[in-house]
Amino acid sequence: MEQLEKHRRPRRTKREKLEEELVRTEETIEQYTAALADMQEKKQMLLEEIENEQIREVTKILKEKKLSVGQLRELLKDEAEAAVQGA
Repeated sequence: MEQLEKHRRPRRTKREKLEEELVRTEETIEQYTAALADMQEKKQMLLEEIENEQIREVTKILKEKKLSVGQLRELLKDEAEAAVQGA
């Protein structure tokens, strides 16, 4: 029985338990912060990919319709002015 008591770890105090919980909580916060940063980076990449795809779609339409960027700009400008006058 005496040998078992020698190898036993002393009971942790409430303060020690709370400190350990604090460390675990801080580690979890760090993990979530890192995960959030990764997700924000992924979001930005997806937004850029979407924008690039939209540009490709517009470029494809321009080629199909044999329009220049300047012509498209004029069409959009005329359409916007017509919408404002109609409103």
